[in-house]
Amino acid sequence: MRRIWPTIALAALLTACGGGELTLSEYASQAEDLVAEMESQFESLDAAWESQVPSAEGARTYWDGRLDIRAEFLDGVRELDPPAAVEDQHAAALDVFARITAADEALAERADAFETITDHWQWVDTPEGRASDALLQEVFAFCRASQADFDATKDLEGLKDLPWIPSEMTEVVSVAFGCPEG
Repeated sequence: MRRIWPTIALAALLTACGGGELTLSEYASQAEDLVAEMESQFESLDAAWESQVPSAEGARTYWDGRLDIRAEFLDGVRELDPPAAVEDQHAAALDVFARITAADEALAERADAFETITDHWQWVDTPEGRASDALLQEVFAFCRASQADFDATKDLEGLKDLPWIPSEMTEVVSVAFGCPEG
């Protein structure tokens, strides 16, 4: 129970400070939907690319699609209206996703510079490919940390029936971002 009291105090402070219009659960659910849609689109795009003979034109089409997916996802995150409790986490999400998008843009330029494409993932072993992969590892770490933060709200479930604690301070958030293992 000692661990719960600092969480209650923090939740009270965050609740009093205002913030977005979404509840924590609504925000997390919308973020979860954005992640799921992006992952589904990446899986389809990767499968289509791997099903064809590698070519410069195919690589350009692949990268156009990949950058469109990144931009759509980043726009979706920007459109979310985070509750006060996750404003810092939301700002961190915008930062890490803007950086991975920029890294993928640089990698797309590198891929476009190849005169011939003989391997589906030829650009991976380039400075831009390594930089993109390093940022992708940051994205995965951010994903795991966010998942852990939302999972920690389960500790508040036992407080739901206490009438003197506002319901927004005992909100349990259940999401599954599907983060890769670390």
